[in-house]
Amino acid sequence: MALTRKMLKEMGITGENADAIFNAHWKTVEALQGYKAEVEKLTGLKSELENAKNAMLDYQTKYETLEREYGDYREGISKEKSLQAKRLAVTEMLRELHIPEDCVNPILHVTDFDKIALDESGALLEEEAVRSGISELWSGFIPKRYCYGSETANPPANSSGRSYSAEDIRRMSPREINENYRAIKESLKSID
Repeated sequence: MALTRKMLKEMGITGENADAIFNAHWKTVEALQGYKAEVEKLTGLKSELENAKNAMLDYQTKYETLEREYGDYREGISKEKSLQAKRLAVTEMLRELHIPEDCVNPILHVTDFDKIALDESGALLEEEAVRSGISELWSGFIPKRYCYGSETANPPANSSGRSYSAEDIRRMSPREINENYRAIKESLKSID
């Protein structure tokens, strides 16, 4: 029910008092209409805020997903670098053990690199343990090296210490001279 001039007349309020009440009521209504407009505006802003919050949650989810993917990517790269460094260190060790080159790649293929650790410089932490493990596990591929003295097919003839005279040398055949060349050479030095 709205306040009207007719209603005020029926109440017995007339003249200036009715105008004052009516103006005050009108100001109240205008203020309420302003508040209503602000509330409607705030309701619109509230829905915009909810939309912004949902968009922010979407972006936050995308950010967290990208951050996780990037972390996984970096971890994968560091694991790959570590694996390459371990492969290189084990390859060098296999070569030091003189394992044939044809066998190095198959051995690397079945090696469990998770059990091998490197220090900051890229060297094996427990080098002797790794070396003994490889030597034990792959002993069939490590060539056995033996050291033998050289065999001479024709050992030098021992000179009997005999000295030859010029007459002895003239009676010798060329083959005998060749066989006794050193002793003859020594004998000739003493003849001079």
